[in-house]
Order: sequence, then C-alpha cells, then structure tokens
Amino acid sequence: MTIRNIRIASIILFLILGNQFKGHCQLFFPEDMVNVKGQVIDESTKENIGYVQVLIMRIRGGTMTDASGKFAIQADPMDTITFKSLNYKDKRVPVSEIINSENGLFKIALSPVRILLNQVEVQGSGPKVNMNGIPVGKSPTVPVELRSDYFASKPRKLAALSNPLSYISYYTSKDEKQKRATLSAIHSEKDWQIFSIVYNKDVIQKVSGLEGDALEDFMLYCNAFNGLPVNASTYDVEKRIRELLIEYIDKKSKEKPPKL
Repeated sequence: MTIRNIRIASIILFLILGNQFKGHCQLFFPEDMVNVKGQVIDESTKENIGYVQVLIMRIRGGTMTDASGKFAIQADPMDTITFKSLNYKDKRVPVSEIINSENGLFKIALSPVRILLNQVEVQGSGPKVNMNGIPVGKSPTVPVELRSDYFASKPRKLAALSNPLSYISYYTSKDEKQKRATLSAIHSEKDWQIFSIVYNKDVIQKVSGLEGDALEDFMLYCNAFNGLPVNASTYDVEKRIRELLIEYIDKKSKEKPPKL
C-alpha cells in the first residue's frame, strides 16, 4: 500500500469515527442544574398519584413522588424526565417544558393502563416442529425495537479488534444506551410488581402501627433504606421493617425541635 493510499484510508477512518461521535458531546455542568418541581396526577380522574418513580436516564437515578404526587429533583435543562408507576403508562417530559411553565405547579398527567383480556391459549414450552420436521427455536424475549443494532448481547473485549466501529458505537451511541436503560427499567418494574406483593403500605402500617403523616414519613424512610432483595419473603420484609422502625424512632428522638 502506498503512502498516498494510507493517507486516504486515514482520512476516511477519521470521518467515520467523527460521525459516530457526532451528537454525543453534550456537556453537563453542575452550575447549570435547576430545581424541577411538579405534581403527578391521573389523566382520567385528576387525582394525585403517590409514590411514582421520577427517573433521569442520563444519570440512571431519580426520586419518588410523595403521597400527594409532588416531587422535586435537580436536573439539567437539557434532560428529559421519565415518570413510571404501576398500572400507568410511562411518560417522558423534557425538563425545559416543566421549568418554562407559567401555570404555577406543573402537572404531569399519567394515562391508566387498560388491558382487554382475550381468550388465552396454553401451549407447551418445548420447541415447535414445522411441517418439514425441523425444530423451531424460541423467539427472542427482547422486543425488536429494543434490540441492539450491532450485537445480540453484550460484546466481549475481543470484538474491539474484530469489529472496532460496532464496538465503539455499542458503548457510545445514544440510541444504544437508551435501549439498554429501557430494558433495565422494564426488568426493575417486573421485579417491583413481584416485590410489592409482600412489601407495600398496608404491610408497613400493620407492622409499625403508624398512621397519617407519620406513616407517610416512615414509608419514605423505608423506601430509602430497606435494602431488601426483590425475592424477599414476608418474614424478611416484616423483620426489616421492625429494624427500620427502631432506627426511625431513634432518629426522630435525636432531632432538635424547631426554634420558636
């Protein structure tokens, strides 16, 4: 290969890599963060929805609304906030839309999930056999719109040598990151549906004996520090709530009363 051909190949590679990283150079600075406040309500009944997950996928974190559906979170004006709650459709709202509202406390309306149950057909879990007698494998469990454009699963480090552009795009592409974040959120929501059977407000009230504002405050404390696995048993949950109740009462007793 001549020096001229090497230079041309280098220029082409530079342009390809530049295109891969285009659009992923948005910088976020602490001084740009704003305090975002709002309230989540039911789209149909207009009632407040408590304990809704308020997520910022960019930082893989967030907060939760209180019993009246209100929340406050630090975010960059370029962020988009995702609201997730059981029995409601997920909703994504740009931060700029919330902070630019002139109607006082911004209301986020979630749509209830209504499912029409059709006839259910039960089949075995084994592979099907077509008319030619060739076994047919199971269909992928990941929805087609959430599958990676580059790899069927997380690529090994050797892929960086055999297919460097795809390897770089898998870890730097905004779309690829969003797909993985969405799959993680779906998995977390399924886990929460199972976990909520043994861990919920009624269980916390039964174990603690608290009511009203004290119960709401203690439930937020439990949500922050329970540290329970999603497959925890009823015994494990109640034992942990009792431990947290002792910590909670001790913490409250040490708090200084407000000065008059």
